[in-house]
Amino acid sequence: MKQTQTVTGPEIVGRISDELAKVELDTRAILTTVTKTLSELRSGTWVALLMNKDPSTSLIAVTDKDDPATASYIEGYLAAVYRPGQTATTGLSQRVIETGDPLLMTNVSRLGLIESITSPPARAFLEKNPPPKVYDTLGLLVVPMRSHGAIVGTLGVFDWQCPDSLTQAELQWLQVVADRTGVALEHAQLNSAAIYRLERLAALRSVLLAIGSSQDLRLTLEVILEQVTAKLGADAADIVLLEEGQSELAVAISIGFHSASIPNQRFRFDPARMDPSMLSGRRGEVMAAPGIGRDQRLSLFAREGFQSYVAVPLVVRNNFQGVIEVFHRSKLEPDQEWFDFLSALASVAAIAIDNNALLRQHHIDGLTDLSRKRHSPAPDMSRLELQILRSAVEGRTNREISAEVHLSQNTIKFHIRQILQKAGVANRTELAREATRQGWL
Repeated sequence: MKQTQTVTGPEIVGRISDELAKVELDTRAILTTVTKTLSELRSGTWVALLMNKDPSTSLIAVTDKDDPATASYIEGYLAAVYRPGQTATTGLSQRVIETGDPLLMTNVSRLGLIESITSPPARAFLEKNPPPKVYDTLGLLVVPMRSHGAIVGTLGVFDWQCPDSLTQAELQWLQVVADRTGVALEHAQLNSAAIYRLERLAALRSVLLAIGSSQDLRLTLEVILEQVTAKLGADAADIVLLEEGQSELAVAISIGFHSASIPNQRFRFDPARMDPSMLSGRRGEVMAAPGIGRDQRLSLFAREGFQSYVAVPLVVRNNFQGVIEVFHRSKLEPDQEWFDFLSALASVAAIAIDNNALLRQHHIDGLTDLSRKRHSPAPDMSRLELQILRSAVEGRTNREISAEVHLSQNTIKFHIRQILQKAGVANRTELAREATRQGWL
């Protein structure tokens, strides 16, 4: 392999190790740093591929210091092969990932290599995009990137200038570089996962704060849906609640839909036709059609371009309250943490809805009690006591009351004490206020 500079394998390994020690804990930054450094030390088109279970999250870095146009072409080709929503089953990198064995080929016919490509996306890319430069032969070397025994991707080089210069010695030092890169990538992924979990905990905290600081249920549900779209990458989401009459489900709040009719949608609630798990427990399953109002919303799915759907029931104390729904316009392959976070948000939403219902009922009960209290009957009093009560409420003194009923003032004082005791008050002011409020007169 032609050298840009006279650099030995151990020197290259040392240089890469130094660069990895300085680069930030970011997978893309690591891939870019490694290919850029290798391109400065050895000529050729350097390619690094970090392969995840979900192809849409696979990362590719391609660098060629001497031929940027070819590097850009190779990057476009790989992006077509490892495109979102389609798992690559062919290709040099995929072969190395599946077998775990490095691949070293010299003086490879370019036309023969093209004829061996069977992937429809790759073939389509090659037919539509001619290469910026045409070489009859090439050399290539691809090794697996490993971390703690697991293959996480590949690292390789295309040598267009000296297709017969690749050797086993170069394979050995490149494998060391690839493995150190794989370990660095794993550390970056663990760091990203930790940050992601902290962000999700912060999201749950913000939702709980919204519940604690406001009795506005709609505001709380809005915060929950904002976290669903932000932290789970959802294109749209809504919360469908069971009406108090127990016969209909209605969209309470929604986000991310193109159609303006979403807030007005209502669906007949038929427990007999629903999946029992939706009524009593947690559910986490990706579907291609809506689980609620399926017949009514198939056309909506087509208009919105949804391809994936997940629904989690809102259940508190074994009572079904509704469903939180998540919609994606692409194929969704979530992991267990994704489902766990959605389930946590669903639990919080269910608690908020239940608390809101309890507060409303408490308010209604309070008004009922107040109404009963306002219309409670007067204490058991004789006709004379009622007459004295009326006069006392009107503000007459004991002397004036005495003259009205033709009794001594001492007798009036005795009756006033009896009336205060029966009314459960301490003085004439409280007596007047209570008698007026309760309507005793």
